[in-house]
Amino acid sequence: MSLFSRRPAETPSGPFRFRISEIYQIPTRGIVVTGTVTDGTVQVGANAVVQLPGGARQVVVTRIETARRKRQSAEAGAEAGLYLSGLSTDDIPTVPGGDGQQQANNALSGVEVTSA
Repeated sequence: MSLFSRRPAETPSGPFRFRISEIYQIPTRGIVVTGTVTDGTVQVGANAVVQLPGGARQVVVTRIETARRKRQSAEAGAEAGLYLSGLSTDDIPTVPGGDGQQQANNALSGVEVTSA
């Protein structure tokens, strides 16, 4: 709702595009990708597609955070973290390191998440 209006603000609709900068596996939360909404508005519950190197994967946006705060949506230009169901740790590329393999958090940098 705007400051001087009693009408609720319009909920944006239409396609969105999100460019990944990093990907993480958060214990008890799942997979989160960080990056920038480049077009449109992404909302919690949105069906989306991640263009992985091995092929497209259908996902659902289960949570959005901007500036460390939980949000229902994020608009173009916003830096955000999107929690995605439909991805697993097997989808995060690994690199040699430590006692074996480590997740390569920036391996999907530039990959896009788009509206389904």
